[in-house]
Amino acid sequence: MSSGFKPEDDEYGSGRARRGKAGSLRPAYRGGTSSSKTSTPPPQAIVKVAGWAPTPASVKRMLDYVARVEDKEERELVALETEDGVLRKGRDEVDEIIEEWKPDFERKSKGRSNQTRHAVHLVLSAKAELSARNVARTVAAARRVLEKHVGEAGYPYALGVHQDGKNPHVHAVIKTVSREKDVPKLRLTPARLLEMRKSLAEELTREGLEHVASRMPRREKTRRANMKGEAPNTLQKVEAVLKKLRKEQRQFERALGRKEPKVNTIQFRQQQGKALDTLRAQAKDDTALTGKDRQEAFNLIRGFRREIEKKGVNPEFEMKATVNHFQSRIADWKKELGKDMAIAHTVGRKPSLKALKKGEALQRDIHQFIGSDLRQQDIPVETKKAIYAQLRKEFLEIKKTNERWMGRER
Repeated sequence: MSSGFKPEDDEYGSGRARRGKAGSLRPAYRGGTSSSKTSTPPPQAIVKVAGWAPTPASVKRMLDYVARVEDKEERELVALETEDGVLRKGRDEVDEIIEEWKPDFERKSKGRSNQTRHAVHLVLSAKAELSARNVARTVAAARRVLEKHVGEAGYPYALGVHQDGKNPHVHAVIKTVSREKDVPKLRLTPARLLEMRKSLAEELTREGLEHVASRMPRREKTRRANMKGEAPNTLQKVEAVLKKLRKEQRQFERALGRKEPKVNTIQFRQQQGKALDTLRAQAKDDTALTGKDRQEAFNLIRGFRREIEKKGVNPEFEMKATVNHFQSRIADWKKELGKDMAIAHTVGRKPSLKALKKGEALQRDIHQFIGSDLRQQDIPVETKKAIYAQLRKEFLEIKKTNERWMGRER
């Protein structure tokens, strides 16, 4: 896949020695089993799901993103390599992939609660310096992993390489329907993803980039020795958490009652629902919680949910409060960034990263809102479009500013 990335002159492969405290030269760590406590362990190979495509249009967006055929910043097109080794580049050739895949896209039937999944977007990445040599190694390793775990089962896919991240990584869009008749639709369980990570680690190591793929050990929660008294039981914990949630609910309602409320209502309700789900799961899993105490715990959780449901939700009003929240954050960020840039220009130094990091967080939150949360809200389509257009413009401005100034800082 020689046309998938830009060649560079530097290979960054010399592994220059570094001077130790005593003045002796020590070779840079190259992996292997070293008993030294100062040796850095090999990094973890990464295989992660970036998203699923429930509609043909979303499959097209995935392929367009990887191939950069609709890149408004007009960056260079990326060649997509399909499972048969053919390179597809540009609008027409990417559309050919969609046309080949379309016949297997099933429509969602009436009464079906779960969405169909036509394709999945995977990212396979290595923890290494971003150079042409390391990119080529990562592509070769990812290609063999995809062939083994996806291609051999008959699932069509297209992979592409972006070089604007911190580490070499490969994007792959995989169709969930196999060409083989008896092969079921593609499902990526945690166990299957772990197997793919292990394969990627082996292939990267084979290419000279030593990686591992291990499960992170679960940390056991222990009670600190300086805490007095016995640990509270689950019923007491339910009562304490619900007390805190009621306090947060009152604060939320007061914030919404202001003249021009600025509240991220979606984030609040998501966090509230997650807290209640976690609390219920803990009560369910606690075998020591029995009899009346167990029934009381579930009654308390159900009672709180009913309280919230009785108060009701005004979707359009809450959307307005959420948009006000983002507009307020945007205004504060612009003001802080402007001050920082003015000071930096006056004293002749580089701008600090504080405001820029805030901008990155703001960009990420707006992207989550307009890209996912907004679509799920029960408000008129025209209102959604207006909110999307309004915040999309701000998002692109923030993104452009972040990329420009972060690039200068680096």
